[in-house]
Amino acid sequence: MLVLGAATVQAADFTVMKEDYGQFHYNTDLQGQAAAIELEDQTTQRVRQMLNQIDVDYRIQLRSWPISYRRASQREDYGIFPIEQNEALSEIFEFVGPLAEYQWVVYVRPNSTLTIESVDDLKDLRVGGYQNSTLSRYLTEQGVDIEELPYDALNLKKLTLGYIDAWVTYNVNAESIARQAGYPTPQPAWIVKSVDVYLGINKASSADMLTAIDQVGQAL
Repeated sequence: MLVLGAATVQAADFTVMKEDYGQFHYNTDLQGQAAAIELEDQTTQRVRQMLNQIDVDYRIQLRSWPISYRRASQREDYGIFPIEQNEALSEIFEFVGPLAEYQWVVYVRPNSTLTIESVDDLKDLRVGGYQNSTLSRYLTEQGVDIEELPYDALNLKKLTLGYIDAWVTYNVNAESIARQAGYPTPQPAWIVKSVDVYLGINKASSADMLTAIDQVGQAL
């Protein structure tokens, strides 16, 4: 629970980019975005809780990961979630959290008999992943050929139709996308690893806001 009192921050409006992992048919209609955001997953709830504590004017924008990352990394008074923490990203963002723990999971079709227990098992398969995601980059560096798409939901369609053998994504992505698309939930074949996810705030943002959010985040 958060125990700090609300503090007013003298800063421009704060824009938080949220990765659009759940929308099967991606659109930029504002009403559609609002409806999707109102689904209020756990990470969104925690971000709202933090920002409400510091009494900052903010808005949450739902976009694909490439768009979300580009805006948040290039603009002051912008943030992004959920995002993992690493050395390279720490040069761009202040991290607040963790907000939740996600899993990197390899999924196959519900009726698949594939056995996947290591990175080596993926190297001879057709594997779909999210463009520029940390997971896709990690597996690519391990020698796995990833067929990347800008919208993760399309990977579920390719998997269901047999155009790929496996799909690598967060566990929360797969469940949300399958539910919204009306497709059978794919079968988890291998958990690559568990990771903490955070709210990342561009380091060029208001110093007052960065300090206030950091103080609230420490009470998570």
